[in-house]
This record gives sequence, structure tokens and C-alpha cells, in this order.
Amino acid sequence: MAKEQIQWALSGMTCAGCAHSAHSIATGTPGMEHVQVRYASGSFKATIDTDVLDVSALQKSLTAAGYELTTSYISPRTRIKHQKEAVDRKRNELIAASALAVPLFIVGMMHMHANWSIVLQFSLATALSMYFGRNIHAKAFALAKMGSTNMDTLVSLGSLVAFGYSIVGWAMGRHEQVYFESAGLIIYFILIGKLLEDRGKLSNSKALTALLSIQPNEAILVDEGVQRTVGVESLELDQLVWIPPAQRVPVDGKVVEGNSTIDESTFTGEPIPVEKGIGSKVWAGTMNGHEGLLVRVTHTGRSSALGGIIDAVVDAQGTAAPIEALTDRISKVFVPTILGLSLLTGLVWYFGFDSQKAVVYAVDVLVIACPCALGLATPLAVVAATGIGSKNGLLIKDAAALQLAGEVKFAILDKTGTLTLGKPVVTGVDWSDKESRSIVAALNEKGTHPLNHALATYFGTIDGLPPVKRFKAVPGKGIQGKIDGHQYYIGSGQFFTEVTGTPPPIAPYTHTLCFSEEGLIALVSFEDTLHPDAPLLIRELQQRGITPIIASGDVEEAVAKTAKALGIVKYHGGLQPHDKVDLVKAYQEQGRTLMLGDGINDSIALNAADVGVSLAHGTAVAQESAAVVLTREGLPQLAHYFKLSALTMQTIRGNLLWAFGYNLIAIPIAAGLLAAPLGLELTPMMASIAMSFSSLGVVVNSLRLHKKPLQ
Repeated sequence: MAKEQIQWALSGMTCAGCAHSAHSIATGTPGMEHVQVRYASGSFKATIDTDVLDVSALQKSLTAAGYELTTSYISPRTRIKHQKEAVDRKRNELIAASALAVPLFIVGMMHMHANWSIVLQFSLATALSMYFGRNIHAKAFALAKMGSTNMDTLVSLGSLVAFGYSIVGWAMGRHEQVYFESAGLIIYFILIGKLLEDRGKLSNSKALTALLSIQPNEAILVDEGVQRTVGVESLELDQLVWIPPAQRVPVDGKVVEGNSTIDESTFTGEPIPVEKGIGSKVWAGTMNGHEGLLVRVTHTGRSSALGGIIDAVVDAQGTAAPIEALTDRISKVFVPTILGLSLLTGLVWYFGFDSQKAVVYAVDVLVIACPCALGLATPLAVVAATGIGSKNGLLIKDAAALQLAGEVKFAILDKTGTLTLGKPVVTGVDWSDKESRSIVAALNEKGTHPLNHALATYFGTIDGLPPVKRFKAVPGKGIQGKIDGHQYYIGSGQFFTEVTGTPPPIAPYTHTLCFSEEGLIALVSFEDTLHPDAPLLIRELQQRGITPIIASGDVEEAVAKTAKALGIVKYHGGLQPHDKVDLVKAYQEQGRTLMLGDGINDSIALNAADVGVSLAHGTAVAQESAAVVLTREGLPQLAHYFKLSALTMQTIRGNLLWAFGYNLIAIPIAAGLLAAPLGLELTPMMASIAMSFSSLGVVVNSLRLHKKPLQ
């Protein structure tokens, strides 16, 4: 059994009901589980069993329902290009449809019952409904054959029933019962609504478009001294590229020749250019200064830092916030419920009140109901929020994090590298065996922990270090390796006890132990500096009613010192990675818990927390485990995350209020409930106008997010 997580693209969806019908088809296919289909982003996520799943059979089933599943990777740039092309096609089709709709509207509004007028209306309505509405009818028919429904079902039925009712009235000489203008204009106004909706969704992707705009497509390859322009995706690792002055860097790499300054504000938010020379790292999407640089390629395209951010934004736009479960449940039954209400409206009016108005009101109910507004309420806000986050140094990887931030009661904070600068300095080394200095230096050189870096700086350059074999990093404990046939270790007191079977030496400050199986070689003491933004972070959390808690692998005394400096009451030292997970779970029993960390030893706790947050300098494992990554240095970015969450939830609630409010008010009016007491009634054409613009409120409200500052 080979399980694999996939993210494909599904096109052809016209409303939230489409996402549910596609979900049902996929869920019923052997070899598929945990299916997520998103109408707003067109994403299709699932866990598949490659030994069982018949991809071609799945594609055929979806095609039969009017959808197209693309299993190959589609770049965000290509996806946006397709969106723009679709908007252009719909605009051109709407222009052509207007040539028929405008005269149909004028003649229909004149209420002329002359035969030539009805013939003209019939001709124009036939062209509008049967040609310009062909995709709507085809989708509705395809779904009907599968026992499913969506918005197209309502529109198609509304148009066809009005058309059929008009033909019957015309044939019987009852010209006052002819509604050809409604049958045609229902389709026309739906076309207007879908174009506006698609344009709104395209505008909502402008943050992603901005990211794509700083990612160069071409680079200048230097091969044996000859320069030639090539596509970035064709570059390979270790090739050399030339970065001309005042040009964007096309790849991640290391400078091998030249000196310049680079504007890295894309990633850091800092406006001051950074000096770059031989050995300096450069990042794709940043802007070179006034001197050229020769760079050796380390990452390109999707594997670059910028490419990773773009992919993560796209992935997040395909995730769902918990609040969406409510609208999902309603959307699943929405269309069948409207079909039932339409039938009930027609029967009640036919047998109880005015039989001539029965069909009109039944059609009104079909046409005015809008599942799209419900289906778009949450996804559009999420798409806007993830885009805004990416522009402000927040990489939102899971939409749930946008909702849960407002519910957080506890914030568990890593110490080293999070509340402190993570740049400790060695204050002393107590040697038990000073002859082993070169052995300790050789093993330490392999480590990546900040304490390893500090010790390496303390040792300086030592020539002739012995080779280290079978090196291994043990998360939360330390490192080990074999030198000259003997096993050596650098790490915590617990690691020391596990290896030697004896209690570790005690020290009331941050320290690490260098030892072998025979015993202690050296005790190294360190001192770290408090992060200058840490006090501001703690005040921000406390003002929000969130209890800060320090969780660290460092000794209890060092953790207590940091906690006292920051005014934090709750702290825990000497923790292993699994201890941090247990701590997270313990606080989760009391309320929503956030974990902020940057190391490999924080990764499982980040994954276990309700909201896991990693830092820009965090390890790849930590960033992969977190739901939110602060892509710019500085703890205040966390405050921006809370602000973005609040704005997003405010937008979602506004969208839901509009979506529910519209349907709750519009459907009773369409059913004629206010016809007798207030004389308020609608024609099918008026109902179609209302429905066309109903989802526009959700689109506009979501776009307003882009204008709200996080500062």
C-alpha cells in the first residue's frame, strides 16, 4: 500500500455545489481518502493509494459531470494566466450576449403582446438561453444524470421552465403569460454575475501576482566564460550565473566573484541594502545593487526560498478554516432544498391563491437563491488573507490558523533563538582532559545548534582536525561521532547519563558537556543575550489575555533567569522534544495553545499545538511543522499575525451575514410572501438580476481586506 498526498487542479466548477459533487465523485473512487475540493481556488487535494487508484477512471467520472482534473503540476504563474484568459473569454462572450439581451430587455419592458414582438422575444431568448446558456444547461444535465445538483441546476431549470411556460402561453393565446424576456435574461444576468465574481477572485490573487512578478523567468548562464540567456527552470545546481547591476536575482546561490549590495526587503522587510561578497548567500527575487555578481546556483524555481513561499501561499489557499464546516453542510443541501421550496411555492400558489402566478413565483425561487455567496464566504477571505500575509512577512500555511488565533489562551515559547538571540558566547571551559581539545573541536564542527556555533567561534581555526565518522545528531540531546575508533559526544546532562550511566556534573547556568563513554572531557558554559523584541512580544501576548510560558531544553536556572527578566511566571527547563509535546497537550486541556519555536527539537511540539509558529531563521523541519512562519526577522511579526486573524474573521463573519441574510430575505420575497401585504413581487428577470449580484457582496467585502493595514 503506497500512500501519497497529492494536490491537483480541478476546472469547470461554477459554484460551491460543484465542489461538493466533485468531492462525492472522488470520495466514492477506490484508493482516495481525505479529499478536499476548493471552489474558490480550484484545488483538488487528497491522500491516494497509488496501488489502488485508477486515475484515468477518476478523470472520466469527473469529466462526465462537467469537470476537468489536471494531475500534472500547474505553476501559480500559469494558473493566474488561465484565470485571466477565462475572464477575457467571459467578457467577450458577455459583449456578444449584450447584442441580444439589450433589445430583448427593451421589447420585454414595453409589454407589447403583438405577434411580431413575441416572435422577436422568442428568437432572442432562444439564442441567449440555448447558445450562451449552453454550458449551464450541459452542466445541469450532466449532474442530473448522476443524481447531483448545483447552482447551474437552479439557473437551467429557471430559464427552461420560464421558456416552456411562455411557449404554452403563446400557443394558447395567453400573451400575458409569456415570459420569454425572463427566460433569456436569466442567463444574461448570470453571465454578468459570473464575470464579476471571476474578476473579483482574480483581483484577490494580486498578492500572489506580486510575488510572481519579482521571480525572474530568465537568467544569464556563464559557461566556460561565455554568457547566454536561459530559462531559470533549465538551470542546474553548481552552474554559474551572472547577475547584472540593478537586476533581480533569479536563483538562490552563493557569490563566487564580485562585491555589491542587495535589497533584501522582499524577505526581511528591512529597506537598507545588505553588503554581499565572495561566499555570501543571495536569494531569488531580491534586487542587486550597482555592481555585477557571479553566483553559483544552489536552488532554482520552486526549490528557491521565494518559490517555497509562493507554493506555500498556493497550498494555504486550498485549505479550509473550521468555520467553513457550517457553510459546507448547508451548501450540500442548499440546492435540493431550493428545488423543494420552488415546487412547494408553485403548488401553494396554484391550488391556494392565483394559479397564473404559480409558475412565475416557482421560477423566482429557483433563480434568486444563491449558493455561491455561501460557498465563497470563507474561501475568498482566506485567499485574501494568505496573500496579505505573504506581503507582510507572514506565511500562513493552514487556513485554520487564521481562525484559531483569536481563541489562543496559552503561548508556549522556546527560549534559545526565540526569546534570546540564539547567539550564545562561551564564558568558560572546564577541562577534565585538555589533550582531547582537537577531538572536541572536530566533533563540534559538525553540529548546527547555536551552542555548537559558539564553541566553534571560541576554538577558532584549528589545523589538522581528525576526521569524524558515523556522525549523528540526536534531537533534544546533542551530537555524537566516531574519531580514531572511539565514540565521543557533546550534549546535555541527560545525554551524559544515558551514555555513561553516571549522574552529570551540575552547573547553574547554560552549559553543554563534552564526553566519551569513559566520562567527562569538558564542561562548557555559555551566556546568551535576550532578544530586544522579547519584552514587546510578552506585553503583546499579555494584553491579549494570553499566558506566556517558556519551554526550553536548557537548565532550569538559565530558564528561570530569562523568565524573570521578561516577567514570565510559568517556565519549564530541561525538556526533551517529547516533554514539550506533553506540555503542549497539558495546556490544550485548559484552552487553545500556540507554540513558537525554531529548532528541530521544537518540530513535534509545533505540530501538536493548535497553532504552530516558526521563525524566519528556524530549521527547515520546524518551518515544515508550523502552520505559520514569520518570514521576516523580529518577534513583532507575531502581533501582525493576530491582527490579520482578527481582520480575516471579521471579513468572514461579514461575508456569512451577507450570504445568509440575502437568501433569508430574497427567497420569501421571490415566493410571493410579500405580494399581498405589501404588493412586493418580482418577475423572473428581476430575480435573476438579484442573484447575479448577490455573490458580488462577498467578493467586494473580501477585497476590502487588502486595504486594511496590519501595522
